[in-house]
Amino acid sequence: MIKNIFGGIMIGIANIIPGVSGGTIMVLLGLFDQTMEAISNVFKFKISFQERTKNFLFLLQIVIGVAIGLVVFAKVLDFLFSHFEHQTLFLFAGLIIFSLPMLKKQELKNSKVSIPFFIIGIVIIGLLAFFSPDKKEVVVPLSDLLSKNLDFAYILILMIMGAISGASMLFPGISGSMVLLVLGYYYLYKSYVSNVTSFEPMVLIPLIFIALGVGIGIIISAKLTTYLLEKYRTKTMSLILGLVLMSGIVIIPLTGYDVITIVSSIICFAIGSIFIMMFNKKV
Repeated sequence: MIKNIFGGIMIGIANIIPGVSGGTIMVLLGLFDQTMEAISNVFKFKISFQERTKNFLFLLQIVIGVAIGLVVFAKVLDFLFSHFEHQTLFLFAGLIIFSLPMLKKQELKNSKVSIPFFIIGIVIIGLLAFFSPDKKEVVVPLSDLLSKNLDFAYILILMIMGAISGASMLFPGISGSMVLLVLGYYYLYKSYVSNVTSFEPMVLIPLIFIALGVGIGIIISAKLTTYLLEKYRTKTMSLILGLVLMSGIVIIPLTGYDVITIVSSIICFAIGSIFIMMFNKKV
């Protein structure tokens, strides 16, 4: 149970960081296949009550961890990005890039990577990064959140934000935060999550609609990913490998360096790389 909740926490944290995929973290922790199977089984009609309950409890543990990761670490990440942005991103870059050999070994076995689909994956993330706007703010003020008008159009936007976030939790390589950043809703999404402890109704109500969207996104992503992996596993995994590789590259900042930042960032990249390589040896 503790392992599953910890995995959920890591998925939740990854879902906040632009460019980092919760699905990738799920694969790294060995939870991807089990989670996909559990979601599929929960929504099956011909399955025993005992088996459905087992899968539901597993998913509940993951969800609890994700909620903890989103709520508790949103403010931690605000602090890290305010004071150690480069180092934090380099740490995740090392984790992601050096996870590729393990992903290939686990998911493709002896099959060869499909180069065209691998390149397509790289191009997709590259385009997302290219069209991603520059950061102009870190957090939307609580006063702005409280002044929002909860009309139908805004509620629909909140649910779409949640669906994108939920879908990215399962699909390796795709960062929901990066997609939201491109669409211009990332900071709004993160600010709602980081201000949940204010217990303001105008924060909690939008979060309910975001949560509904997350659930819808998870179900759709699980069904789609399961279908693609069953019918076109080699091509799908080759695409995912391309997505993962490029997502680890594009999160590396291009500006804002001095000598101390360069050295400390390299050290953090090395720490992330060494950690994932040691993890690989145990898989």
